[in-house]
Amino acid sequence: MNALLWIGIVGAVMKALKELMVIAEKAFDGIPDSGEQKKQMVMDAIHALVDGIDDFVLTPEIWARIEAIFNPIIDLFCTFFFPHKK
Repeated sequence: MNALLWIGIVGAVMKALKELMVIAEKAFDGIPDSGEQKKQMVMDAIHALVDGIDDFVLTPEIWARIEAIFNPIIDLFCTFFFPHKK
């Protein structure tokens, strides 16, 4: 896959990532131990966003690469933007 396309995909998702996480936080507000559901909601939104890119075919192999990139980024963002309240 073209490196510029990868950079474009990552850039597009990064622009939306924090807002997607805010939406997931609000959707699961007050539901204890919902971290995995929030993360899945964000990953589903990323999948839809990437799948909607014109002239781009999202194969399972490409999705696995994208998921591998964004799983740790989501965890990192959670640490900074949505710390656990105790």
